[in-house]
Amino acid sequence: MKLNSKLLLGIIILIAAIARLLFLSQFPNGFTGDEAQQGYSAYSILKTGKDEWGETLPLFPRGFGDYKPPLLTYLIVPFVGLFGLTIESVRLPAALVGILTVLVVFFLTYELLKDKKIAAWSSLLLAINPWHIQLSRTSWEGGAGILTFSLGLLFYLKSGTRNLILASIFWGLTLYSYHSWRVFTLLFIFGLILKNKKKFISAKNWIAGVVLLVFMLPLIFNINSVLQRSSDVSIFSEGQISGYFSNKSVSPLPPIADRLLDNKIWFILSQFFGNYLSYFSPVFIFTDGRSDSTYLNFPYFPLHYPIEVVFFITSIFIFMTQKIPNKNLLILWLVLAPIPASLATGAMNANRAPTFLPILMIISALGMNFFVQKWKYAQTFILIILVISFLVFINFYFIKLPQKPADNLRYGYNLVFKHILEIEKNYDRVVISKVFTEPQIFIAFYSKMDPEVYQEASGDWLRYEKSDKLYVDQLQSWNLGKFYFEDLDWGKKDSLRKNALIISKPEDFPSNIESLFDVRNPKGKIIYRLIYVNDEKI
Repeated sequence: MKLNSKLLLGIIILIAAIARLLFLSQFPNGFTGDEAQQGYSAYSILKTGKDEWGETLPLFPRGFGDYKPPLLTYLIVPFVGLFGLTIESVRLPAALVGILTVLVVFFLTYELLKDKKIAAWSSLLLAINPWHIQLSRTSWEGGAGILTFSLGLLFYLKSGTRNLILASIFWGLTLYSYHSWRVFTLLFIFGLILKNKKKFISAKNWIAGVVLLVFMLPLIFNINSVLQRSSDVSIFSEGQISGYFSNKSVSPLPPIADRLLDNKIWFILSQFFGNYLSYFSPVFIFTDGRSDSTYLNFPYFPLHYPIEVVFFITSIFIFMTQKIPNKNLLILWLVLAPIPASLATGAMNANRAPTFLPILMIISALGMNFFVQKWKYAQTFILIILVISFLVFINFYFIKLPQKPADNLRYGYNLVFKHILEIEKNYDRVVISKVFTEPQIFIAFYSKMDPEVYQEASGDWLRYEKSDKLYVDQLQSWNLGKFYFEDLDWGKKDSLRKNALIISKPEDFPSNIESLFDVRNPKGKIIYRLIYVNDEKI
């Protein structure tokens, strides 16, 4: 029995919703500093009109070591207003954006390829895609860019000045979603201009150009803030280049020949092309072979189901032998997708490459549809394989992965900081070790601290910039009221404190000391301890 397209799309959206909303606050099983800051920034803006640093409605909110694209932060504001400052309210906007993206991809694929079956396959593949599900379940900026860019392209493909203006608006919003999307979107628009000069030169389309320029001007005028992150991770950074040449062995070649064959330009080009090719590697896309085990790189599982490699290969054959609508546009997207990630140090970083979504699903769907047309039982067979693959992923994500939390997920932080806040009133000072990354934001988030109190304290922390540091937690010490954040030294100072609560990893305390509260990892090992100190009793 054939399902009509509306019912089929409804089923796909339902699958997408379940995969992105089920147990949202519990999985992934951790809550990062970036997520906590997104939520608290939104909370602060909601309550005071300023972020936690005291900036009024910032266009480039200060993050950890950079300035955040603001789109997701402002999307979170109404959800915090409706549901309070909770993990669910912080993650819900990203989840809803992910669900809406599945719907948009159906219409986008149809506009691109003029085939509802391929559109349905694309939408289904995105709905069950492990990579996109992970992005949709964390409060991370890149997912919003997938939606806004796709909407921009959807309206661009439709005729009329009004739709071109809408495309400019959504592409303009994409510039404020994530660093990679900024680079990609500008390159993509430039490619479109070269391909369709007449469309863009037309006098009736000048309004769309003005709209896009309005979005671009703040980026141009605040270029130092925009490029702050690149100074840390770019292949062009002085630290990367000087590090390479300082460790370079002595060459047997004459100095002139050595400079010609091994200089900054060759170093940067080799880094770029090595990175670029890595993003097309089957290891990156279809295996768990990515060396970076941080949570946004989605370790221990493929980004796409291995069965899709067959469809990708088939699509390459189709691209080479058949005429398909908008072929050049699809190729342009695919060729440009790895460029932003390739400009950063390191290869195979999924968190830097959201620009591959949803183009990979569209290409995969094209190959799937080829088999469905050629083989009577292909559709049933493919659906069975996809269902099995999806169930394997669900088991991995909700059962196996929590037993081995990904790096940077800050597993156990919620238990630590919630317990601190339950008992902190009993102590004159709470000392939290710098083994906790940016601990001040967790205190603020879980306590729902008055943003004005936080803003007053954060003004002092800006001394980290005057000391040429990238992060607050690179300061020797800083505090938020009675909460102090610093390195511990048990023998010299911390054991001598009066009526203090001290929190750190177990190695920072004597092995025989009694703990008020221990946090253990899934394997039962103690990872954090809360210790009461009063030197009058020692």
